[in-house]
Amino acid sequence: MKHHPLANRAASVSDKHKAERAAMPRAARPKLAATILLARGARGAEQVLMGLRSKRHDFMPDIYVYPGGRVERADSYAKASDDLNARTAHILTAAMPPARARACVMAAIRETFEETGFIIGEPAAASSMPNKKTSSTQSQGQSQTQHQSWRKFYAHNHMPDLSRIEVIGRAITPPYRPKRFDTWFFLCRLSESEGARPFADSEELLNTCWVDVHAADTALQMHPITQMMLGAATQFLTPDVTPSTIPYSRFERGHFKLDAFPPAKTK
Repeated sequence: MKHHPLANRAASVSDKHKAERAAMPRAARPKLAATILLARGARGAEQVLMGLRSKRHDFMPDIYVYPGGRVERADSYAKASDDLNARTAHILTAAMPPARARACVMAAIRETFEETGFIIGEPAAASSMPNKKTSSTQSQGQSQTQHQSWRKFYAHNHMPDLSRIEVIGRAITPPYRPKRFDTWFFLCRLSESEGARPFADSEELLNTCWVDVHAADTALQMHPITQMMLGAATQFLTPDVTPSTIPYSRFERGHFKLDAFPPAKTK
């Protein structure tokens, strides 16, 4: 087991959250969430897109984070130009069904668009965009076009591009917090033209900016897990390095644990 960045830190929980957790009969079930590190620039001099989380949020307010959020039902129906690459699919499906794995990556794309306006995808003909008619199959759940964010995304005539997105980490919120997430961290390296695409602040993320991946942890205030994932990203950005596992942070039996996921198979 690797050393955990929170191993020697006292839990920082507000009085409000302590009271909320105390009123709960049991620990909250973690909700599936996704966040993504967008990397641009030359090898060894990459920048990542980050923003300051609004103070109005109960979860991790007033610190710098990567775009991301909860997986929603509509993410299972949204259309993409391709599928997950074999490595990312293998790692994700060790923890969830294939359809849920795909929705997790789609959520990272949607949340990035919602919070920053940045489009992760490739140009496509307007004729290939999802139309507004909902089939009987889609009506059983949420059609991609029924979700406001996906409608706005497709209005830019771009389709989500999944195969280039790599999973680089996983972290589950400790059970002593009232809100918990099973968050998967992804990485997408951008071309020069993609790295110049526009973005903007939103109600959820402020001061959105490109930050040197090697200096972000000292230049910005961020959570230790966010810092840890920067390390995972820098390893992955190294040429010819493709880790077969990812760092997995969780809290078990009163202690933080950091292991590789998926775990090695025992003989």
